[in-house]
Amino acid sequence: MSFIEEKIIPYKGLESFQFGDKLESVRALLKQQHIPFNQSMGQKEYSHPELKRETIKIFDCIELYFLDGILYFIGLENDFKGRLPNGICLGMNMNEVKLADEELQYDEDEEVFVSPQGYSLADDIDTNMVSYIEVYVPEVENDETYFEYNWLKKYR
Repeated sequence: MSFIEEKIIPYKGLESFQFGDKLESVRALLKQQHIPFNQSMGQKEYSHPELKRETIKIFDCIELYFLDGILYFIGLENDFKGRLPNGICLGMNMNEVKLADEELQYDEDEEVFVSPQGYSLADDIDTNMVSYIEVYVPEVENDETYFEYNWLKKYR
């Protein structure tokens, strides 16, 4: 199975990795398929130190972010070949991207383009191409809801 060509599904994840997947089940899948990965621990939440952050990186192009063992955020870069439903992909020219999603707004604080369709992307200023795509659970879009962490309950 080649994860690097999977469809990117806003608010859901990828075809093989869905938001709400448990860290241990993702690790088991990768080990079963003999896919190398790196796992790292992140910083604990300052307001909820009991919540652990962990990241799994696959093929140097897929980053799976877990909070308290639950997949909630995916970052895609480098050689990832999948596309969003509107056709946007890594390496696409930003002029084409803006035609494919006219609702994209630039977030100066985060320095990314954010779509109300459930994804964000970063561009390479030198090449004017998409260099990073991220998809996430809907609660990430609202700081108030996100940082209360009540949304974790629906995935447990």
